[in-house]
Amino acid sequence: MARLPAPGSVIVPDWHESTEGKEHLSSVLRKNRRRVFGLLERPVLPPQVAADTASYKIFVSGKSGVGKTALVAKLAGLEVPVIHHETVGIQTTVVYWPAKLQVSDRVVIFRFEFWDCGEAALKKFDHLLPACKEKTDAFLFLFSFTDRSSFEDLPAQLSRVAGDVPNTVKMVIGSKHFFLLGLKGTETNNSRLQFLIECLGQGASDLSCENWFYI
Repeated sequence: MARLPAPGSVIVPDWHESTEGKEHLSSVLRKNRRRVFGLLERPVLPPQVAADTASYKIFVSGKSGVGKTALVAKLAGLEVPVIHHETVGIQTTVVYWPAKLQVSDRVVIFRFEFWDCGEAALKKFDHLLPACKEKTDAFLFLFSFTDRSSFEDLPAQLSRVAGDVPNTVKMVIGSKHFFLLGLKGTETNNSRLQFLIECLGQGASDLSCENWFYI
């Protein structure tokens, strides 16, 4: 079974600090903040720094209130909602992030299309879950450290949502960990994205504890 990749084994660490990296990074930033892209939009690069795009569809699954929308907002560089509101229907968010591959020394712009659907909507409309699962490359299963039932529900979720979808990356994410410790999270949004790229690059589909992490 695949295990989590070692940091820096898929993409070049700190490449964004180089001149080349900053040039590519500028295509996804606006006034030093992450640009918001629509489904049909993409970064515009000068011809001399053109790069291939690798697209991934990622379905974020979990009980209501565990932080699915907040996680996607963090990864997209958006403002995180302070008050919980149930997601109505399917919400899609597109995130672009450039990286340099270790093996080929090639620059690739990763396109992550996150699909988030409210639990109530999934239960009410039978066609939403198949739509979220269709052509999905990865599943992120969330539970909250402040909600025991969300953890106990994971086996049923794994079976219901991804049991019939082979050859996909599956990761379990524990949210709201800092509430228990009384600490702030130490990982940056950028490191979360790079961690996701590493896992997608090596197909980390093992759901043992090695493929669990918290935010």
